[in-house]
Amino acid sequence: MSSSSYYHNIPSQEMDINIRNNVPFFTKNIRIDKTLSILPSGIKIEKNVPMKNHTSFRVGGPADYFVRPASVTEFMQIIKSIEIIRAKNLSNIYGFPCTIMGGGTNILVKDQGIRGLVISLTRMKEDVKITNLNHEHTGIAEHFLYSQQGFSSKQFILSEHAIVSVSAGTSLTALCLKTIKLGLEDLSFAAGIPGTVGGAVMMNAGTGLGTISDRLISIDILDQDNNISTLDRSQLLFSHRKLEFVPPFTPLFRPIILRASFLLTKGSREKVERSWKNLIQKRRASQPHGFPSAGCFFKNPDIVNSTENLINQPIIPAGKLIDMAGLKRKRVGDAMVSDRHANFILNLGNATASEILTLRNIVKETVFKKFGVHLSEEVIIQGE
Repeated sequence: MSSSSYYHNIPSQEMDINIRNNVPFFTKNIRIDKTLSILPSGIKIEKNVPMKNHTSFRVGGPADYFVRPASVTEFMQIIKSIEIIRAKNLSNIYGFPCTIMGGGTNILVKDQGIRGLVISLTRMKEDVKITNLNHEHTGIAEHFLYSQQGFSSKQFILSEHAIVSVSAGTSLTALCLKTIKLGLEDLSFAAGIPGTVGGAVMMNAGTGLGTISDRLISIDILDQDNNISTLDRSQLLFSHRKLEFVPPFTPLFRPIILRASFLLTKGSREKVERSWKNLIQKRRASQPHGFPSAGCFFKNPDIVNSTENLINQPIIPAGKLIDMAGLKRKRVGDAMVSDRHANFILNLGNATASEILTLRNIVKETVFKKFGVHLSEEVIIQGE
């Protein structure tokens, strides 16, 4: 249920730059360093940065290069430097993958780290923009109503709603607290979900009370031509913890989300605050805390085709299946299945990605043997 990290591999050969070709890695790095040095002095590119310092799991080897732009302008300057690297054949010959990430709260980086450049958007926190609706926004409202089942134009009054636009790097919690102060409803379901807004959109973050896609009306993206454009809700395909883009985008190219806009209902600040506090208390009572994790590790599966008649419903929480399989407190090294919520894998202090992945395999194999249910990861696994 957590969400924060999202990725975009700028089209390249996606090769392992450490081992391909006969040119020494240090020579290639020197040439890439020189190209990256053309960036303005305020943009700091770090080398060999441990990703465990940038993920909630506190696990992961180093990124070859790491940068956190403070604005869309800086971000675009970094993208242009990558294009220069590729234009000089440093990419076509050696490969130079680029990974975009948010707050790192639903990512597991492997022990050898991430090759190429990692761009974290967590410093891109421009002001939240609030727009009250009037007759000029009728088209936006109609698009929203068309995309949402259960709504009708009779239920919708423009003056009772507002558009909230926010940078992708803003934390989801910060956005929710801002809307609470303004008495705006509809995001209370996200109480306690960590990560950034961009990551929440990419993963369609949510709980049993709602998902981020329920009130999303548009996103601003960087497209394959490195132009900023807007996609409205009808151009986005959401499912459980997943966002897909319709053509012309392909699975080989995922746009970078720079900003998201939501249509929210005006209400009582006191009512929204009560709802938020109640949900926070419930999450704290039902979920583990005190040890690093990435939130729910597995997606809730569709069990209609399972080999066992587990329960008379199409979906059963992954955590319940893991619990029924007797896997609470199952441990590999310092990686352990939580005894409070079985869909959490905890880092007890010095866990490695290898230990976490071994425990993951044990969980998946045991659940399948007992119930015939395939679990799939909600956590994104990155690196090598």
